[in-house]
Amino acid sequence: MVIRFLMGLLSLLPLGVLRSLGAWTGRMVYRFDAKYAHSIQTNASIAGYDSPDFWLKNAGHVGQGAAELAYLWSSKVSKIVPHVKVTGWEAVEQLRAQGRGILMLTPHMGAFELLSLWIGAHAPFVAMYRQPRIAAVESIMLAGRERFDVQMATADIKGIRVMLRHLKNKGLVGLLPDQVPDGQGEAVVADVFGRPAMTMTLPAKLLRQTGAGLVIMFAKRVAAPHQFELYFEVVDAAMTGDAATDALTINQYMEKLIRMAPEQYLWNYNRYKRLPELVKNQSTEVAHGE
Repeated sequence: MVIRFLMGLLSLLPLGVLRSLGAWTGRMVYRFDAKYAHSIQTNASIAGYDSPDFWLKNAGHVGQGAAELAYLWSSKVSKIVPHVKVTGWEAVEQLRAQGRGILMLTPHMGAFELLSLWIGAHAPFVAMYRQPRIAAVESIMLAGRERFDVQMATADIKGIRVMLRHLKNKGLVGLLPDQVPDGQGEAVVADVFGRPAMTMTLPAKLLRQTGAGLVIMFAKRVAAPHQFELYFEVVDAAMTGDAATDALTINQYMEKLIRMAPEQYLWNYNRYKRLPELVKNQSTEVAHGE
């Protein structure tokens, strides 16, 4: 398959070369794809990042993230996992020592693909993923992600049962809560950077049903020699049982992480899609000062 061949070819390149190639490609796409550029500009500006220099830098990071997959989904990742810089993992280990399951959340920022691989090299880890439409792409994805002690769980009832079981067995489970739920997932409207957005209710439900601890995390792209810096933080987040309130709390934790390295967030992702029409109209009126 063409994609598999291309990924294999790119994996032969050093990580630094892949990053340079990805950054250049990302900036070129930004300059010549008006729709793509508009999505970055619009979404980043909502959070207060309204500088053209920031938008271009962000496009470069998005490109780097895509190019890095060839490295992170290859056997080469085993060489870099022991050398990344890590902050906060000791607190995670202390939480594990209490005999509790742990729910680990990260937004779509930096090298989020590396997080599960690094965690899986230290403890059994289950991560949720949304299945792509093309089966061949899914096989490549799973081959890259299910390394070390990582198991992928589908974003459906079957996958949720896998995650619940793992949490109840005192395991580690991860997901990306800034993913807009599809029509099958339960969601509520909760603010993201001050703007209403459809937000999944799953994280709060997992915490309430299992009594798991909560860890927020992200993987920042940095220069050599470490290449990546992983950040983990144990947070004391008591879920209220009110879906909207709990979803807002999770969103605020994700906002905190994003603001730590905003240029590495996927601002091109339409976080504000699938809003109910009434809420969408109200949001538009507020944006226009009506």
